[in-house]
Amino acid sequence: MTDATLPFADLERVYEHLAETLDALPEEQESHFLAQLALALAHRVPEVDRVMAAIDEARAGASGS
Repeated sequence: MTDATLPFADLERVYEHLAETLDALPEEQESHFLAQLALALAHRVPEVDRVMAAIDEARAGASGS
């Protein structure tokens, strides 16, 4: 069974909305906003292992590895 993923066009919409939202926030609020967003999205995923894997994936992407 393959996990359902967001279609690319929708992913682009999400990216654009996220970028606009971050641009509108003061820089000192960005980290808090991103943490709130991550928790809100994690709350919608019923399996903790998938959430942990997504955190690891994002960390790897942020560190360039």
